[in-house]
Parts: sequence; C-alpha cells; structure tokens
Amino acid sequence: MSAPELNITPTAKMKGARLMNPFNGMLRLWCFDVGSVSFLGTGLLGMVLGCITALQGKSDSAELLFSMGIVSSSAAVAWQLIRLMASECAQLIPHYRRHIYIQSAAVLTSVFGISVLFCLALGSTSSLPTLVLALVMSFAFICLCLLSTQWFYASFLLFVLVPFISLITAYIPLWLSAIALVALGAFIIRACRALPWRAEARTVYLNGLEMGWFWLPNLQSMRILSRFERYLHPTNFFIGPMLTILLLLIPAVCLVLGVLSHQFHQNFPVLLLLAQFSVISCALVHWSRVQRSRSTETLLLMPGFDGRKGLIAAFCRGQQRLLNVVVGIMLACSLLLGWLSGDLNMPLVGHLVLSTYWACALTLGFGCMCRRVLHVTLTMMFVAGHSLWVSISLASLRDGGNLGDWFIWDMLLMILGSIVLFWGKKTLWKGDVISG
Repeated sequence: MSAPELNITPTAKMKGARLMNPFNGMLRLWCFDVGSVSFLGTGLLGMVLGCITALQGKSDSAELLFSMGIVSSSAAVAWQLIRLMASECAQLIPHYRRHIYIQSAAVLTSVFGISVLFCLALGSTSSLPTLVLALVMSFAFICLCLLSTQWFYASFLLFVLVPFISLITAYIPLWLSAIALVALGAFIIRACRALPWRAEARTVYLNGLEMGWFWLPNLQSMRILSRFERYLHPTNFFIGPMLTILLLLIPAVCLVLGVLSHQFHQNFPVLLLLAQFSVISCALVHWSRVQRSRSTETLLLMPGFDGRKGLIAAFCRGQQRLLNVVVGIMLACSLLLGWLSGDLNMPLVGHLVLSTYWACALTLGFGCMCRRVLHVTLTMMFVAGHSLWVSISLASLRDGGNLGDWFIWDMLLMILGSIVLFWGKKTLWKGDVISG
C-alpha cells in the first residue's frame, strides 16, 4: 500500500464522521423512550387537532391546541436533556450528545414552524404573540431544568399555564417576548456546551417513570386522608397517596383561580382546567399500575381479596368510587363558582359534569386493558379530546346556541363509558402473572 493511500484513508474517515446523519436513531431515542414519547405524543396530538380546528375557523381552540403542542414538545426536549445528564456514558459515545441537540432543535423548530405557518396561512395573525409566548415559557422551563433537574417535577405547572397564555399576551408585547426568546435560547446553547453528569438527574429520571412526573408532599399521617385512601383501596395501591393529594389539590387550586378570576374580572377557563386534570388523575392510576406491575403479586397476597377474581372486583369497585369522587368534585366546584359569579347556568353545569364522567370512564376503562406504558400513553388522547369537546361546546354556547344536542351526545358517551368500564373489568390482568 502506497504512502498517499495511508494519508487519504484517515481523512476520508474524518469527513465521513463529520457528515454523519444526526437524525440516525431518532426514532429509537424519541419514540421508544417512555418519558419522551408520552410528551411527544401529546404534542403531536395537539398539533393535529390544532390544524383541524384552524381549518374549521376556530382560532381560539387552535391557539390552545398549538400552545399545548409546543409546551409538550419542550417537555420532551427537557426529558431528553435530563436523560443525557443521568447517563454516565453519554460523554463517551461519539456524537451522541450532538445528535440529541440537533434532534431537539429540529423538534421544537418543526412544531413552532408548523403552528406559525398554519396561523399565517389562514390569516390568524393575532395568534402569533400567543405562540411566541408559549415558546418563551417552554424555553424558560428547559432553562430551569438545566439549572436544576428537580424542576422537571413541576412540568404539570407548564400545562396548567397553557389555557392562560392568550390572556397573558395582553400584558406582554411581542417584541419583549422575542427578546426573551433570544436570551433564553442563548442560555440553553451555552449550558448544553458543557452539560455535566448529575447524580440527581438519574433520581429524577427514575422517579419520573414511576410517579408520572408528579411530585407532591406526603400527608398520609392525617387520619381523614387515611380513611379516604382506604375508601379508594386497592385502586390507589400503585399510585399511593399521590392520588389523594391530587384530588384535594386540584379543586383547591381551581377554586382559588376562580375567586381570583371573579375578583379581577377575568374569564379564566377554571372548570375546563379542573375537568382536564380530573381525566389526567384517572390516567395516572393505570400509568402507575403498569409501571409497578411487579407489585401486583404483593397486592394479591394482601388479606381481604378472594383470589384474582376478588382482587379485580375490588379494584373495579375502587375505580367506580374514584369516578364518583371526581364527578362530585366537578359538580361541587361548578355550583360554587357559578354561585360566586352570580351566573349559575344549570345546563352548562350538567354538560360539564356529564362530559367529565364519560371522559374519566373511558380513561379508566381503556386503562384496564393496558399492559404497557405506551398503551396508557395513548389514553391521554381523551384529555385532548375532552378539552376540544368542551371548548367547542362553550364556543357554541357563546354564539347563541344551546346545549340540547350536546346533552344527547353526552348521554350516549356516558353509556359508551359504562360499557368500556365493564369491558375493562373483563380484561384487567388477563393473562398476567396472577392469572390461573
């Protein structure tokens, strides 16, 4: 072999390394990771529904769904960065971190670009400040996660703010959002250049998989809460006291927001927010069940269950109790906020309660059929579907319509939800380790 050939071969290898496709393996990294696909799937669903509602001329609903798509995609990006910091070998694999950075930028650019192009193409230029502010909030969340991975536990707060982004844009000009976007983007680039390995990132990664990315304090020592947990047992066995605290915290926060909305004469979608998180709470029941499936045998060995059939019957009774509690909370908050505002609309209250019932029933019923985390992730589409259902019905009511037709569909969906709950009981733990 001649000398020139020896000199050319390493150069060719270096060029091949530089020209390596940064999107190789993206499907495996993003769509086969439980945390990433959960947020990415929600973002994709928001984008698809946003495009559909934008084509139908419903700009308010499109803004909400596009914002949800941007926020969900940013949460997936933050999750990938936390996984990088949790992996000890990330710095040893050539081009691994660089590919994650490029893929993350491509995800955010694609989601934001599609949202902006859709709004501009349909002449909805007033939505641009809302989308930019949603991206600013997303960048701020990623920055907080880079500073301290513990901030990822507060990812649910990012989704809580989504319905209020359009209201916040009235106080923040577009040029200020653009400056903040550039500053936050520069900080993210600088932080990613020297992304260290962090022991706490691994803790967040593992806890996030089991807890569904919620962190709440433990108030189990309170006697009333202990009785309430026994009332829901064994449905709350896998998720633990988090379900009890969620059922207390969510209506409390919504009532505070409702009081503030009435005090400052703002039209916050408080009841819509309450309904969405009620459905999410039901989805987390089966999320934790699938994540901690090894604990099923421990639950089966506990006294009080007559074998596998007795356990399934008790679990489904607990689901029905949870469903009754969620619907009762929705009814009480709707009546209280309606009385507070002096505009108690009973048809609207009935529509919200019925729609919450069938959305939670479908989530719990299909959740019983899930045996993998990916299956439970798909049940999250009921959150977006229910949000779109309520948003369109409220828009119809504001335009002078009535809720008569919506009531008919609510009743039909309630029947469907009851059927799915019964069907779920037949398939729960079917063919699992405790069968036979």
